[in-house]
Amino acid sequence: MAASYITSVENLMTGRPGGVAGVNIPNPTVSDYSDGFTIDPTNRSPKDAGYVQTSARFTSIPRAYHVRYIALTTHDKDLISDFETDTVVGGSESFAWRRPGGAGNIMVRFAAPIRYWPWQASNYTRWNVEFDVESVGGV
Repeated sequence: MAASYITSVENLMTGRPGGVAGVNIPNPTVSDYSDGFTIDPTNRSPKDAGYVQTSARFTSIPRAYHVRYIALTTHDKDLISDFETDTVVGGSESFAWRRPGGAGNIMVRFAAPIRYWPWQASNYTRWNVEFDVESVGGV
């Protein structure tokens, strides 16, 4: 069996490296990451005089994050797939997640189904995994 980057999906989602007997294994390689608001939080009211009056629509603004992991082992891909289907049941349950390079965990849920496809010409032994999550309750 190929070496695994992670020992559990909890380690992957919270950004903690896995390993045996205290040996740290590198986190999966992130090839794509972005974040932003899920919706525009601004009310805009144009006035006859030509200016636009604005105000906040919400007191808490939910954020969306997009992540792509590359070259995950089949074992790691299966851990994520099982987590998506059995633990959080798609986007119905929230979970603690650490942003790549971020400090501390935030509560998120999957905003769409996770996408899986083979990495390069790996004969289905390495995978790209791409997902979108949204914060629960704003940040």
